[in-house]
Amino acid sequence: MSVAKVYSKGQVTIPKAVREAAGIAIGDRVIVEARGDEIVLHRPRGVLEFEAPADQQPTAPLSDARAIAREERATRRTRVGR
Repeated sequence: MSVAKVYSKGQVTIPKAVREAAGIAIGDRVIVEARGDEIVLHRPRGVLEFEAPADQQPTAPLSDARAIAREERATRRTRVGR
């Protein structure tokens, strides 16, 4: 176990030993979740590996979800001028 300090902008430095054990490198993105009184960090999963929480059923078939994701990406690219 390691202790980390929360800075003024809410930033936390993940201790080196923890980063190395988790395989987290500079520039990597992590998912941050609040679970009760715990904060959990984990690597993002790909769309094909996504699993809905056990208490929730998927709201759309995978093919529809992919189409929605494509549309959202296209909209974002248009907004940032890509």
